[in-house]
Amino acid sequence: MTTLTTDKIISELNNYFADDYQYVFWYDDKQQFQDIIDQIASKLTEAKLYKAQADQQFKTKIDLLDDPQHKYLIYAPYKRPKIQENYLTDMEHYSKLFTADATQIILEELNLPENKLSFVKRYHAYFGAKTRRSDFTKYWSEDFESNPEKGIIAAITKTEKLDMNELLMKIIAAGSSNNRYLFSFAKYNVLDPFWKMVGSYFGYDTEENVSLLDLFNRLFVTYLANELSSKLPHKLQELVLKNKDNVQIFIDRFADSNKYQEYYDNESTRVWVDLELHDLLVQEALSDLTQVTIFDEVNDLILAKIRSKFVGNQVTDYEQVLEIIDQMLKRTRNNFTNRTENEYKFLRYAAELLNLRVPLVENWQKELSEYLDNEYQIDTIYRKCLLAYTRIADTDEYAEIKKTVDLYYDNGLLNSSVKQWNETFDLAQVPVELRQERFYHNYVKHVRERVVVIFSDALRFEVAKELEEELNSNDRLTMKMQYALTGLPSVTYTGMNVMLPHDALTWDVKAGKVRVNGKNAETTPNRDKILKAVDESNLAAQLKDILEMTSKEIKQFITGKNVIYLYHNQIDAKGHELKTTKELVDATEKAIAEIKAAIQSLRTNGVAHIIVTADHGFIYQERPIQDTDKIDLSDQSYEGNAHLRYLITPDKISVKGVKGTTMGVGLGNNDQTNVYYPTSPNEFVAKSGSKNYVHGGSSIQEMLIPVLDIKATSRRSAAKPAEIKLAATTFKINNLKMNLLFNQTAPVSDVVLPTQYHVYFTDEDGKLISNSVTIEADRKGSAADRTIAVTITIQDAQYDINKNYFLVVERDGSDEDPQRFKYTMDLFTTRG
Repeated sequence: MTTLTTDKIISELNNYFADDYQYVFWYDDKQQFQDIIDQIASKLTEAKLYKAQADQQFKTKIDLLDDPQHKYLIYAPYKRPKIQENYLTDMEHYSKLFTADATQIILEELNLPENKLSFVKRYHAYFGAKTRRSDFTKYWSEDFESNPEKGIIAAITKTEKLDMNELLMKIIAAGSSNNRYLFSFAKYNVLDPFWKMVGSYFGYDTEENVSLLDLFNRLFVTYLANELSSKLPHKLQELVLKNKDNVQIFIDRFADSNKYQEYYDNESTRVWVDLELHDLLVQEALSDLTQVTIFDEVNDLILAKIRSKFVGNQVTDYEQVLEIIDQMLKRTRNNFTNRTENEYKFLRYAAELLNLRVPLVENWQKELSEYLDNEYQIDTIYRKCLLAYTRIADTDEYAEIKKTVDLYYDNGLLNSSVKQWNETFDLAQVPVELRQERFYHNYVKHVRERVVVIFSDALRFEVAKELEEELNSNDRLTMKMQYALTGLPSVTYTGMNVMLPHDALTWDVKAGKVRVNGKNAETTPNRDKILKAVDESNLAAQLKDILEMTSKEIKQFITGKNVIYLYHNQIDAKGHELKTTKELVDATEKAIAEIKAAIQSLRTNGVAHIIVTADHGFIYQERPIQDTDKIDLSDQSYEGNAHLRYLITPDKISVKGVKGTTMGVGLGNNDQTNVYYPTSPNEFVAKSGSKNYVHGGSSIQEMLIPVLDIKATSRRSAAKPAEIKLAATTFKINNLKMNLLFNQTAPVSDVVLPTQYHVYFTDEDGKLISNSVTIEADRKGSAADRTIAVTITIQDAQYDINKNYFLVVERDGSDEDPQRFKYTMDLFTTRG
């Protein structure tokens, strides 16, 4: 068979017609020229194209004989029929039969050299379609010269440069059975070359039975062997692949890939189950298990071992437990999902709480000082513990620890705190500058600029401290946390009202409310009137209105205003209708988020001075107080109704475990109406029944309210991400394990923000040649404390020592171009 290029085919056909052949028959049973026959025919100088059909021979003959004036190239994309079945045999006797081999044309179309002609012939089944030839040309690389089958594999999978890591991820994403890529490899005879590539790259023995499942079993086991300090059992040791560095790079890329996350999770879980790795790893030490990053299921083993450290009220190896939990929570790999985040957090808060004690002090003033400095964290940690617990999907394995924590907090910490407070507390001894009823005078009256006060119902002090901590990251805000103590009872209808501007506060016995200058102050419109009585430019409104406003509406709202009181009710509203713990702890989180959002909106629209405060705090006990433990006042003779945490009555009573004061002490007048309260976290027997969430009584948790004074500036933030610098003495890649040292240039502070970086090596074209390592630039302390050592694994492959390679330092979430450090290659490896 003559081998012709397209130009030669056209030339030869034209010569035939020039020699007075009227018909040239071209049978193309493999349909190799079907895609380009029109192109060829368009360049024939004397003949027209006739496309014959196998089942229409008689029609073909009639059509040709009906047009004797023209010459025809009869293109028949089917096998030439036998003489006895061929209606055109007589015409063929005085015509020319033409044949051609498409291989040479395909070779030129693919822009391949002559020495690849045998390759194109060998894989004619693949190159027969124009679309596949187009894909081959698109994905061909000069790197494939010595192994051109890579070009077909790259084209089938559409993998740039045939990066082995990307290739394998694509293939496993297509499924381990009925895999369309492997099917195509087999169809076009490149399945063996594919497995040889895999074998060379990973050290995988392809002489034995190979499969995707077997390969991935070995990849995961090899990586696990690197992570574990102990030796694997013999049956697993046999699965370890030779080229561990390339295995590490693949698994790292696979695990950290957003695109293939689902497939990584599925495959790692399959390997975990199929190889029964739970039974193997359950014997490992806790510290060794924390080194395993490849299987998400290892979290369950670690959590089980941590739970075993909780023995009664004690946590054995307390410091190690906290260190391990922190280590697991800081995992940045995608495969370590948030599935177990709340379990770790619950155990951490539980351990911390069980390690805490309420310090013994001689008086309430000292307890207040201790609480302001440190003790408030007891209530925060318990709240966070409850929050984490409510977010655990299956709490069965944590229920006992939860019961222990609840009991310890209720009977140990909270009970000690409240009892110690009331041993010496006397509302009359509270200095005037700390009294809630002096709030307007102390913090608002003498302010010369516009001030917005946010009153968040039941935002107790410890919650406001969390708010302060979150706001502290914004260097455009300066804050001063102050405080006040409520009167008694510590409830909304006293707390909200006494914080309004007033000359006189009075107790309305009939209405059971505090009046301000003789006026009703129970609703926002009424409070607005009281504020405007002082200054028409004052205003009272709901915080939710601000949250729903546009920037333009906020500016219109505050224009010309002096003092603005904004009322917010997230925590208390949920607390009083509480059905589950989750409602309260979620409401607390939501309250913080809403106040932060409001502060941001106000600050960006011209409000420079904001105060966040509350009307009262609260006590929350997960275990309801039993009726037998409640204080029964039924044997006392008094007027009025007892509430859970207080009783207001004109009468005097005397009950063990109950103390009292008068309304006048809290309101700054001579009102002798009595207010009684338990000296412990216990409650009165009351019609309202037992609840977990209560307030109104005398405890530091109920009476201490925050006064968070915030000053804002319109200047741009000076806060910048923490920077890291490479400490290098040579810029040569001389080892597959590159140990690099970075320096965090400044410690984390208000103006230096914790930042995450990703570092890796690439070639000149930007192709990854290593794994990617995450650096957490979140360190404080001296320069020595801020050095960060990392190890980057270089892919074991063949490199060109005459080309440049680059270390890339990329800041997470940044739009800026990453830093690139030029390296030369000083490695001599032979893997392809």
